[in-house]
Amino acid sequence: RCLKALGIEDLFIDIIDVKTCNLATKHSREAFEAAMAHAGVDEPECCLFLDDSTKNIAAARSVGWRSILVGTVGRDCGKTITSDHSEHEIDRIHDMPEILPELFQ
Repeated sequence: RCLKALGIEDLFIDIIDVKTCNLATKHSREAFEAAMAHAGVDEPECCLFLDDSTKNIAAARSVGWRSILVGTVGRDCGKTITSDHSEHEIDRIHDMPEILPELFQ
């Protein structure tokens, strides 16, 4: 529903959620490994993780995933946030073509 509401539903083949990852959360290495297994991906650097949590961004990077922080204002604190672990930081998902145009060719 969210992807459709954002108008980006056509950019995704599948959604991998906590159920797909045996209830492992985005804070754990197991979740990222289960997601890769589900997607049939062997190389972590082939995976791209987008999230608004700096903690989740750090977890993704710890397993070798490319990571992008989406939202530069903390949803809980209302203050500017940044992540040393993100490849890019964008205000909204619609900014993706500007930072990774090769994905949209």
